[in-house]
Amino acid sequence: MSYRLDRPVINGQRSGVWYVCWTDGRRSRRRSTGSTDKVIAQRFLAQFAALQDAPPERFVVRDLCDAYQKDREADPRVAYPKAIRNALNHVRAHFGDLPPSMVTPGAVKIYTRQRRVAGVTDATISKELRFLRQAFKNGRANGWLDVEPVIKVPGEGEPRNRVLTREEFARLWFHASPLHLRAFLALAISTGARGKHILALTWDRVDFSTGLIHFRPGRSANKRTAVVPMSHKLRPVLVLAHKAAGKSGRVVEWNGKPVKSVRRAYERACRLAGLDDAHRHDLRRTAASWAVADGVPIEQVALMLADSVETTRKHYAVFAPDYLRGAVDSIAGGR
Repeated sequence: MSYRLDRPVINGQRSGVWYVCWTDGRRSRRRSTGSTDKVIAQRFLAQFAALQDAPPERFVVRDLCDAYQKDREADPRVAYPKAIRNALNHVRAHFGDLPPSMVTPGAVKIYTRQRRVAGVTDATISKELRFLRQAFKNGRANGWLDVEPVIKVPGEGEPRNRVLTREEFARLWFHASPLHLRAFLALAISTGARGKHILALTWDRVDFSTGLIHFRPGRSANKRTAVVPMSHKLRPVLVLAHKAAGKSGRVVEWNGKPVKSVRRAYERACRLAGLDDAHRHDLRRTAASWAVADGVPIEQVALMLADSVETTRKHYAVFAPDYLRGAVDSIAGGR
C-alpha cells in the first residue's frame, strides 16, 4: 500500500496540518500527523508506514484510557473521578485511535505543543499526560501491553519549592472562615500530614486524653503516615470542630458530610489574603521548613513527616539556620 503526505481540502479550506493519505480499495483514507511542520510529518509518515506492516495490536489508546477511567470511577477512594474523565477526554481526542506503539516521545511533544497553542497551562498538560501514563501502566498490569510508552510531561523533574511565610499563613488563616477549612489548615501546618490523610482522619483516631493523632496508614510504602502529638494551637481548633461535628465521623466535614476536597475554599481564602502561587499541597512543605528553621533536628522532622531522614535532609536541610555555615566560615577564615 502506498502512503503519502498531503494537506487535503477540509470543509472547503486547505488544511494547514499534514495528513497521511492512502487508498483502501476504492475508498480514500487519511490520518492527521498533528503537525504543520513537514519534517515532523515525514517522521510520522515513516513510523506510520512501518507499523502497517507490523502485527496488529489488540488495543488502541482509547481502549486503555476507557479501562483505566472505569477502574478509577469504581474506586470509592477517588475523590474527583470527573477530573480524570475530563483529562482523558483531551488525550482520547488526540491519541485515541492510535496503537500504543505510536505514542512516541515525538508524538507527546506534538501534543504538548498543540495544547500550549490552545492556551492550556503546562500544569494541566502534565496532569493529562500523567493520566495517560497511568492508563498505560494499568494496561500493562492487566497484560494488555508488553511495553509502556515513555511519557515525558512538561517540567518534570523540577520540584515545587513554594513555602508560605508565617505572615502569609496568618493572612490565610484570617480569611479561612469555614470551620472545616480552619480544621484542615490547623492539622496541615501543625502535623505536616498530607492532605488526603487529613481528609480521611476520623474522630476515633484523635485521642484528646493522650494528645495524639493517629493518621490512617498510607496505601503504599512511600506514602506512610505518623502518630503526631497535638500542639497547644491545634488542640483548641480540634475541640471546636469536635463540638460542631456531625454524623460523618470525619474531622474535616461540611454540613455533616465528609469533605472530599478543600480546593475551592482554600483558593478563595488565598485570593482574599492576596497570596499568589499558593497551593494547598504547599502546607506540608511549609510545616517542615518552619520546623527545620526553628532548629528542630532533621531526624525529628522526618519522623513527623513519616519520610526517611535522607529524603527529609535532601528537601529541607537548606532551611536550617546553620546550613553549610561551618563550610563557608572555614573558607572565609582561610588565607
